Amino acid sequence: MAGFCGGGLVMATIYCSECEEGIPCSNQHLYVIQLREEIAENYAIKSKKGYLYVGSTSTSVEKRGKQNFTLEDGTYVEPSEVYEDRKLPVEEQQWSEDRDWKYVTKSIQKIRSFFQEYRPDLVLYDNPIMYDKNDQGKLERLEGKLADKLRNRGWRVINNVSWKSN
Repeated sequence: MAGFCGGGLVMATIYCSECEEGIPCSNQHLYVIQLREEIAENYAIKSKKGYLYVGSTSTSVEKRGKQNFTLEDGTYVEPSEVYEDRKLPVEEQQWSEDRDWKYVTKSIQKIRSFFQEYRPDLVLYDNPIMYDKNDQGKLERLEGKLADKLRNRGWRVINNVSWKSN
């Protein structure tokens, strides 16, 4: 699918009709990450469908995803490498959370440890989300609504985003 961004013709990515591979559009995006079933060990209430992380970013989904697995020195580590590494005792891990990761958030350890795949099919809103200076909470509200809808459909969303709390 081709679209126009900044006056030029671009080829869309699977996450956004206006982003080009390696060149994000200047808008905001929602994304969903499916986590491996092993994460269920961390929760008393299990999910029959699976475990998700719902996020938002002001860069492209691809760039944001790479940031999750990039060290401060610029080294990118494949998610599958991190997953296998996390099965080792902490003192033997090459890619533990003690490393200088570029991106650090509350849920990032679970994302790095249990990342399975991005699920653009579960993003129920069209990316990009246009910034609206008159509605600065729009992206966070849509992120919360998406998380709530996915919970209502039987998914376990591991981060505590919710429209009800905004």
